[in-house]
Amino acid sequence: MSNMSREDLLGLAGRVVMITGAGRGFGRSIALAYGRSGATVIVVDADVDQATEVASQIEELGATAIPIRGDMSVSLDVVTTFSKIEELFGMLDGIVHVTHTSSRTPFVELLESEWYDLLNSDVKSSLYTLQHGLKYLAGGGFVVVVMPPANNNEPHIASVRGAMRGLIEGSRQVFPKILRVNGVVPSREAAGAEHDQPLARAVVALGSMVSEGIHGEIVEVELPEAPQPPELYDVLSELP
Repeated sequence: MSNMSREDLLGLAGRVVMITGAGRGFGRSIALAYGRSGATVIVVDADVDQATEVASQIEELGATAIPIRGDMSVSLDVVTTFSKIEELFGMLDGIVHVTHTSSRTPFVELLESEWYDLLNSDVKSSLYTLQHGLKYLAGGGFVVVVMPPANNNEPHIASVRGAMRGLIEGSRQVFPKILRVNGVVPSREAAGAEHDQPLARAVVALGSMVSEGIHGEIVEVELPEAPQPPELYDVLSELP
């Protein structure tokens, strides 16, 4: 089957899809996956150099990609990002919002400042993305929110996931039925494109025609264990 046939089956060829946090981790893998599916990818990241690098990689695949610097937890950045998209494309067909919670602080040691940072990074950015996405999505469009990984069960991270889950499930009451909003919970943190393909494929599937009618769902994606770096002792033992 040709690449064009696969793109037609997914219904993503020529669709304009915005990926946030796309300069690294899961966001990068997802952006590349949408590029392979024939979508026009808007690569949004707070680090414009990383966004530009990923956009270049997508264009090497034969797709169209536009890098935009934007932090979705900052209101002005959100407004500016969507304004640029409107100027370039008018409307969007889909949005993938990738969160980047990486707190390793035990619950009993959590400081108030870090707690507010987590809320700001993941919950507020998800709120802004959904609020503005409703205005810019075309009929039949979609939003997929990639939530903090399931293997971090500290109460403060579970609370962040809970708040995001509420935003996704509650959007069913606000978004028209033709607009799909769903969430994905990876089993672990990002470990590189070659190890994160099941997540990228799941997010592409939720944006494709195969997921029409699915709205307000949270999908858990089990990822293979990433290879561990070799112990220093093992490395030294192999030296001549």
